[in-house]
Amino acid sequence: MIKEIRMIPYHIRQAFKGMFRHLGMTLSAIVAVIITLLLLGIFLCVAGNVSLFASNIEGGLQIHATLDPDIDTEEELEEAGNVLKEMDNVAAATLSTKDEELELMIKEKGEAFAMYRGEENPLNNAFFITVVDADQIAQTCEAISQLDFVKDAVYGGASVSQLIHILDLVRQGGLVFVILLFLLTAYLISSTIRTTIYARSKEIAIMRNVGASNHFIKVPFMIEGVLIGLIGAVLPCILTYFGYNWLYDEIGGRLFTNLFALQPVIPFTLYVAAALAACGVIVGLVGSFASTTRYLHWKR
Repeated sequence: MIKEIRMIPYHIRQAFKGMFRHLGMTLSAIVAVIITLLLLGIFLCVAGNVSLFASNIEGGLQIHATLDPDIDTEEELEEAGNVLKEMDNVAAATLSTKDEELELMIKEKGEAFAMYRGEENPLNNAFFITVVDADQIAQTCEAISQLDFVKDAVYGGASVSQLIHILDLVRQGGLVFVILLFLLTAYLISSTIRTTIYARSKEIAIMRNVGASNHFIKVPFMIEGVLIGLIGAVLPCILTYFGYNWLYDEIGGRLFTNLFALQPVIPFTLYVAAALAACGVIVGLVGSFASTTRYLHWKR
């Protein structure tokens, strides 16, 4: 173990020598990694904001349950609230009195409805109900509408549910896309390392003839793959930070409404940059390990 630790500086030097000896292939691998990680960075920014949009929509999605006119006393309203809170998939139930309902209507539809303030108020008391699982909101709304003390229960409708479904599909498709990009990057680095190994086949043969172990031969190539992945991640990380920062400032941090607010520049871009750097290192390590293992096993 101590011997292996002492050999680390030697392996690092060998990795750098290998990179400079085959500079053309190294640069081509780095460029391939840069392009792939740039695409990955763009997609991670999109996926992160789509996930936030979906969370905002789901968090703001509520059922509006209008009560029967007879439900008017404090005891009846409290009992109705307790019944609603105990239902499946209900996270919270907030009372909105008929006066508050009228104020909401005036705010949404104009001062023409202000004439109904006071005893002329024709509206009923209601509850705004937040659900646990937005995917089950239609079923929850239907169950609430069946309660004896509920006159009517509505939510955003099928269009909102469809939007949430689409955003979920985008998130799921994004995961598949990330995996494909990861595999593509690993393949590119693996191909470069494999080409480097073939170019140094005589050197490897000599090392094996003098008794070098497979581990001793592999390590410099694995370090080389890690360095290629790490160097290739530098430019995508920089472009991701400044590009996202510019876009955030240009559109004021949101798309149309606060419901579609973008992820804050910090720490979001730092998370994306860390993910890109980690991806570069991992795929470099995996790609180089796979290539050297396959070659040394084939040449055994």
